[in-house]
Amino acid sequence: MDASYLDLVMAQQEETFEDAEGGGGVWVVAESAGGEMAPVTLEAIGVARTLAESLGAYVYAALLGDGVRLLAETLYQAGVNGVRVADHQGLSPFSLEPHLGILVDLFAEEPPEVVLLGATEIGGALAPRLAQQLGGGLIEHATTVSLDPTGRTVEAAIPIYGGEYFEVVACPEARPQFLTIEPGAFAGPFLDEYRRGEPTMVEVEPSEPAVRVVGLAEGFRPPEVRLAEASLVVAVGRQAGDPAQVERLAEALKGRLAGDRGAWDAGLIEADQVVDVRGTVVSPDVYLAVGIRGDTFHRAAMEGAAFVVAIHPDREAPIFEKADLCVVAEPGEVVEALLTAIGSAD
Repeated sequence: MDASYLDLVMAQQEETFEDAEGGGGVWVVAESAGGEMAPVTLEAIGVARTLAESLGAYVYAALLGDGVRLLAETLYQAGVNGVRVADHQGLSPFSLEPHLGILVDLFAEEPPEVVLLGATEIGGALAPRLAQQLGGGLIEHATTVSLDPTGRTVEAAIPIYGGEYFEVVACPEARPQFLTIEPGAFAGPFLDEYRRGEPTMVEVEPSEPAVRVVGLAEGFRPPEVRLAEASLVVAVGRQAGDPAQVERLAEALKGRLAGDRGAWDAGLIEADQVVDVRGTVVSPDVYLAVGIRGDTFHRAAMEGAAFVVAIHPDREAPIFEKADLCVVAEPGEVVEALLTAIGSAD
């Protein structure tokens, strides 16, 4: 290769490195629970170390909470090069505004190139707000992470439709690059117990959160899940035996009580509880039919159920054609046995 050409290539690479936006290292916003570091934080550190090696950068961690200073030791053992600790009683339990304010000020003073958080309730609350306030880009629920070195751009795979397939996404222009890491998707790093460091304490200005818990609401009952959206349905029929017993079973299983049109005719259920193509069509994870013979309209309305259990004394009952588990027995006896097994019998 011509020497002048090689010099030109090297010069271009060096210029790309120097002119790259960010350049402030790879940061991890740590989470702790019960006096221990959250596993997803350690997994994020493993990802951060891999990215930092490719970027030629350092790994830093931001640790916020009450009585968390000693947990910085675990972060150093996991491989971070520096820890910033905000330790204040006002930071526990988690409240959005105080945490967000500290992190925005910290990242304004020490601009990061990449910031990793856990795809948790806390990370999900902080990440989009940090990205918006700092003008960065955000990738959520990453399950694989890699780096495009030409643009110092992080690329991540995210699950679509519950993991049916994955998309690879990136934020090539926006900086900093924020990512939330799906818990359990990455291996945690080896903890080197001989590795030590002295964290930098961040001054905390006490602030009142905009939203705070003042107590439980009295006399409030949350609305029930709509029958069409219920994940577990216990349906009663004319031959169920004691309908009150079936209702107790639905409550014990935390499912929705329903029934066929015959049960409605008999006054066992209300009109909005009828599973029928002329009423409500359901597709729960589990459908338990108790004493339902199974007419055509009823079977068509529940055929979307993932798993069907049918209890009926007549082995020729049409409901068994749709059932994954068929129980030929007196429904009242089976329901009583189920209630006893789960500790809800009278």
